[in-house]
Amino acid sequence: MHVVDIVALCVAAALILGCLLVLARQRYMLRVAGAIPLAVHNGKRWQYGVARYVGGELRWYRSLGMATRPSRVFRRGELRIVGHRRPAGAELSALPAAAVIVDCQVAGEQALLALGEGAFTGFISWIEASSPAA
Repeated sequence: MHVVDIVALCVAAALILGCLLVLARQRYMLRVAGAIPLAVHNGKRWQYGVARYVGGELRWYRSLGMATRPSRVFRRGELRIVGHRRPAGAELSALPAAAVIVDCQVAGEQALLALGEGAFTGFISWIEASSPAA
């Protein structure tokens, strides 16, 4: 074997291992209690990830990556639902037709979240479970 072949083999093995680690992380996160698949619109496109309810927070982790900290945290006391709808137009190419898009105000900023019907029901229940002072 030549040095180039060995280097190419090592790079390929590292890429495969990286992909396997990302998939294992995502699978683990979806198995944790309170985890749901959730897409967040960043202003340009939808980013997919996994969200977990932890007390008064909804912690969102991007699907692609190895970060152990959430990419975004939505605090129940700062979150207000403006409306919800089904995907339409160009959104249908990025989201499943059965998804529910939730338009929220989070600390005065707009946030669009996309989740499944069952997860939407749970999300509404989680929001309504907050105390009036929250």
